[in-house]
Amino acid sequence: MDVKTGTGLTAVLALMAAGCPPVNPDEPPNQVGPTTRSDAVRFLTQATFGPSQASIDELMELGSYNQWIVEQFLKSVSLTQPFVEARSNGSLQTTRHYGWWEHAIRGEDQLRQRLAFAWSQIFVVSDRDYELSNSQYGMCNFYDMLAVESTGNFREMLERVTLHPVMGVYLSMVRNQQANPALNIRPDENFAREVLQLFTIGLHQLSPNGEVVTQGGEPVPAYDQRTVEEFARVFTGWNYSDSRYFDDSNFRDKVNPMTPWEEFHDRGQKTLLNGKRVRADRDARPELRAALDNIFNHPNVGPFLARQLIQRLVTSNPTPGYVQRVANKFNNDGTGVRGNLASVTHAILTDREARTGHTTMPRRFGKIKEPILRLTGVWRAFDAVPGPGAGNGEYRSSTKAIDAISDVVGQAPMRAQSVFNFYRPDDPLKPGSNLVAPELSILTEIDVASTNNMLFSQIYSYTTRDTDDTAPARIDIEREYELAERPADLVDHCIELLLTSPMPPEARNALVAHVRSLPSSPDGRLARTTDAIYGVVGSPFHLVQK
Repeated sequence: MDVKTGTGLTAVLALMAAGCPPVNPDEPPNQVGPTTRSDAVRFLTQATFGPSQASIDELMELGSYNQWIVEQFLKSVSLTQPFVEARSNGSLQTTRHYGWWEHAIRGEDQLRQRLAFAWSQIFVVSDRDYELSNSQYGMCNFYDMLAVESTGNFREMLERVTLHPVMGVYLSMVRNQQANPALNIRPDENFAREVLQLFTIGLHQLSPNGEVVTQGGEPVPAYDQRTVEEFARVFTGWNYSDSRYFDDSNFRDKVNPMTPWEEFHDRGQKTLLNGKRVRADRDARPELRAALDNIFNHPNVGPFLARQLIQRLVTSNPTPGYVQRVANKFNNDGTGVRGNLASVTHAILTDREARTGHTTMPRRFGKIKEPILRLTGVWRAFDAVPGPGAGNGEYRSSTKAIDAISDVVGQAPMRAQSVFNFYRPDDPLKPGSNLVAPELSILTEIDVASTNNMLFSQIYSYTTRDTDDTAPARIDIEREYELAERPADLVDHCIELLLTSPMPPEARNALVAHVRSLPSSPDGRLARTTDAIYGVVGSPFHLVQK
């Protein structure tokens, strides 16, 4: 699929190539590019599924964050649906996971894939739902749509999400009907509630910098239950595109957008956000578009999305100024366009807080790494390939088949327990804290231990130095093996490749001393290599993205 000229993308790419001047001309310029390899590692940790030696070298040679982003947006999209269609009948969950991990580890469009993963944790659908578990073409199509729209306009993304049959199933909008008291039918409020609360504006009115507006010490609601009921009436009369009658159990197209059935649509007048009235007797499609316009233009949308995307990519506790600068880009990309997601992404990754927050606010900046990202980071850092025993060339971990990775780490792509995602964006660091650490809510003692055990097995048993033909993915440690004669260089190399901030000197020196204490024989060199890698990966410093 060619997405080089998505909605608004051509204009914003031109702005980026020119340095993408901020909306506010008094805003100080952002850092142009990496000055050290650690700068490159930090940026790539935020923008990809993990830095590799090649990607670090490429960014250092390019010398420009702007240009790197431009080149990423110009790459073709790695799509999961064709991958699954070529290998499955669409009812097997494992194949979708194989495709996801293939693109996460080897996809050239790393930024777009990382963005799709971030958006999938805002527009949540999950194949833990029974019907969706058997609808993998639809699940893939939904994820691919997020990847494609990640450089488009949010208004278009919002409509495509709304009318996607996978979302229709997950939040029960498909076959939602107008009220019929005689049959005890009333419009389903599920999608109407979540599109407001979780997808676009949140529960409370927000300032442009994302802070909650209060009155008399209490948060001011962004809407009320009556508003949800009115939107639920808007979202009536939509069905699968292939259904022959409204409740057709035999035809349930999970790929193509839902289509309207006017006889089941509520045609009464409705009052939406900020008192906006939708006149009576409108067809389902124009009314839905008017309702989505009403949501899209709400002042909360920019800061609400800015904060969540920053949290997924850069830091859990962005300053109000950072949120507002990104929200400003959502509101106006510099050409008068609202909702340009390419511009929003650029603003997030090149903001001075993203690039220098680790030094200017070290106690506040950063985030706990999502468990999935710990594994993708290790696999990409050491150029992992499928094991020789993987018949179809798929990636899998050393402890579980890749579709069951959530049993080990507590997380898997589009496998959240509920529409609230794997964790809430406002989960506190600890009770009473004004800092949040969303990912900590799934880092249970069991999951931390099982994740470290999985990484231990990967590093010590499944490398290019092993000769068995089992299925788990193999990491390439030849470069590190060559460094084993120089313990300090080996440890520093592993720290640079795997961490986004220096290891404390006492920890680094202890690891160097341990590696140096091992013999320099061939077996000793292998032990030096694996101990150095695991000494970094198994440390608490690998849990944190700074």
